[in-house]
Amino acid sequence: MVSYADRIKVYINTVELSALDLVNVNTLGHGCDDPSARLSAGLRNMPKGSSGLIPDEERKAIELVEQFSEENGVKYEIIDLAKAGLMTRLRFIVKGWKTPAVSFVNEAIVGLPTREQLESLVRRQRA
Repeated sequence: MVSYADRIKVYINTVELSALDLVNVNTLGHGCDDPSARLSAGLRNMPKGSSGLIPDEERKAIELVEQFSEENGVKYEIIDLAKAGLMTRLRFIVKGWKTPAVSFVNEAIVGLPTREQLESLVRRQRA
């Protein structure tokens, strides 16, 4: 049985969109302004099931962990610090980590991991 601690955890920090992010003050109200085009352009970059944008490096980390997990039968979890509880965010800050960060049991990789780093991390913790 896989316990909660036996999951690879991927820490990300999404950027929440607001209406102000989609407004261009210089063209607001101008005849050529097309608000629906701005809105659809902003929404195209949002991941499914999310209300925020995921930076490229963090998206790459998620994709790598998803693929690695499927191939190796390891469970994973994505923790979005923008939506996480206060204690989770404080632990993350106290450890001095930056996103993306990938942890498994008692070790972590801060920054975009490589496949070799993930294999080594899981192998060391399972030994």
